[in-house]
Amino acid sequence: MTEKYVMRYRKKGYTQSQLDAVAKVYGAAQGLHDCNCEVYNDFEEIAVFGKDESDRVTEVHLAFRELEKWMKKAGQGM
Repeated sequence: MTEKYVMRYRKKGYTQSQLDAVAKVYGAAQGLHDCNCEVYNDFEEIAVFGKDESDRVTEVHLAFRELEKWMKKAGQGM
């Protein structure tokens, strides 16, 4: 079964699995664990939610323009 694209940016489509993989890698780079994400099309960014070292829920943002770089780091490059 083929996964549907949930987001398109600069003529590329991204699936939820790809965005989840990016959220984990980007969140870890920001010192977070147990990460998930939500797409904010109005702001052209992805909100990554995770827990910090004190287990407090924290939100960081990844701009769409940086998405391809983080896709490669997450092993999801297209």
